[in-house]
Amino acid sequence: MTNYADCSIWDYRDNLRFDEPLEPDDERLVELSRARGDYSRERLYRQLGINTGQNLLQSLPRGQYLLFGGHRGCGKSTELRLMADYLHHPERFFVVFIDALKRLDVNNLRYSDLLLAQGEALAAALDKHGIQVPSVYLTRLGDWFAQRVETITRTHSLAAELKAGAKAEGGVPLLLKLFATLTTAIRTGTSYKEEIRLAVRDAFSELADAFNALVDFVTGELDRRGLGKTLLFVIDGTDRLRRDEAETFFIHDIHQLRLVRANFVYCAPITILAEAGQAAQSFDADFKLPMVKLSDKGVAEPFEGGWSCLREFLLRRLPRGCFDSEETIDLLVRYSGGHPRDLLRLASYCLQEIDAGPITEPVARTAVRRLSTDYRRLVKPEDYELLARIDAADKSDTPIGDRSRRLLYDLVLLEYNDFWWQSHPAVGDLPGYTAAAARIERAGTACTCSPPPIVQDEQDFQD
Repeated sequence: MTNYADCSIWDYRDNLRFDEPLEPDDERLVELSRARGDYSRERLYRQLGINTGQNLLQSLPRGQYLLFGGHRGCGKSTELRLMADYLHHPERFFVVFIDALKRLDVNNLRYSDLLLAQGEALAAALDKHGIQVPSVYLTRLGDWFAQRVETITRTHSLAAELKAGAKAEGGVPLLLKLFATLTTAIRTGTSYKEEIRLAVRDAFSELADAFNALVDFVTGELDRRGLGKTLLFVIDGTDRLRRDEAETFFIHDIHQLRLVRANFVYCAPITILAEAGQAAQSFDADFKLPMVKLSDKGVAEPFEGGWSCLREFLLRRLPRGCFDSEETIDLLVRYSGGHPRDLLRLASYCLQEIDAGPITEPVARTAVRRLSTDYRRLVKPEDYELLARIDAADKSDTPIGDRSRRLLYDLVLLEYNDFWWQSHPAVGDLPGYTAAAARIERAGTACTCSPPPIVQDEQDFQD
């Protein structure tokens, strides 16, 4: 018999934070890729030239630009860290990982900002490994900064110092200091933020040329030292861009992004990957991380691989003794829709209801009602008909348009493997949805709806 007294829910609240991705060595990490249907990270590895059978970089990539996207909270950042950890190997790549959330302001991001962040991250990696750079490469960058940002007093003095010190051993630390100063200014919104951006944008191709020369040297030096066959930048956090800014960054400004001759994996929001091929035309390949699959569309039988993974995912954060039954655990898993972050959010809502364990079924149902209320605020009255029709249709019916892209971005619609969509189960409990689904059923359309509603009264959804 479970001793619930042994489980203090207060000991596990921090485990339910969903704003920090897990590192590969985190004991809470659960391998979810096997539960995402036909998703395979090996496809991305092969696109980068890796023979996955031998774990070797067999075909040296040259200027690969890849998109890696999916829903917010589906585990992209954790997955990117797992992939970067594998790719960073003497027989594969030297990976420079950039978290745009920490280095830049993703609420106001420009391609010029990202190049400066790439320069800072690369200079930091060179400094860490004690790699000296010939003065010719540092002088080109120093000259560019001295000429282009001379009106910005703080950076002008650093650029002049870099130019003068390029022949000295301190060249790379000075380069790091300059890039760090610029990215800090952009992130913190200082008064000369737009001056920096304007200076970079007005002569971006010249800066890219100087940066490319540095990258070419570094690539050869990394191989010579046995640190990696070539350079790879992995960019996380750019999936947080709002839709209009994401379109500007990934579609309209792609020419500027691709002026940098290196290999890149960019994290992108799901709306960009649903843009009817616009991004795919500019990037070399795109890869989606689908939701964890709990069942196939229109199939009653559960996909046990998905259920078992999410049970383990939850129990790594909140031990089994904190729940009164397996049924309560499964209730939370079911209403997460296979969305890892929403599973953590449901568990967090449970802990907000009680001072001591266990979490009971009534507590879990209260958490589900709260999640449904969260989604109710994101659904417009005219959305319910579209959602119900998508749920009733077969897998091939995924109508891409402004409304469906908005619903995907807001997680009202969830995408699973093989490119099929389903409404979030918490949305299926909303009165507007159940009414729309009933109308479609009366019209003679077989409707595969979300789980039976647990909301007893529409008053539960009043703001």
